[in-house]
Amino acid sequence: MNLNRIHRIFFGGVIGLLAGFSFHMAVLPFVAEHFLPAMLDALYTAMRPAILWVVGVWTVAGALAAWWGGARRGSLIFGAGGLLAGVLLGGMMAWGAQSWSVLLASAAAGWLYGWGAGLLVGAGFGPAAEG
Repeated sequence: MNLNRIHRIFFGGVIGLLAGFSFHMAVLPFVAEHFLPAMLDALYTAMRPAILWVVGVWTVAGALAAWWGGARRGSLIFGAGGLLAGVLLGGMMAWGAQSWSVLLASAAAGWLYGWGAGLLVGAGFGPAAEG
């Protein structure tokens, strides 16, 4: 494994970590506040124990998107990671609030945010070099 590939994984993971943190602390609360204001209590209750695994999912997605590179693949990989994080966190919120609309909103926000971030990460790193 050459140094270029290690840099891809490391910097993609760092970008994923930052994306996961911003999704957890800014994007999802913004979506909940504007589209599901009655769910804010459930959101903040679900967020407390979830930060490490949400950021972990985003970190892995970022590293994989950077590893394979390319805007299309990056958006698919990062979008899938965002969808997974959104479903997991939305499921915790839906369980506590007994409202499944919050699951849909969280999953959609995670996928959309991940898809956009993946476009940037994948295109920024370009296709991975073979060899």
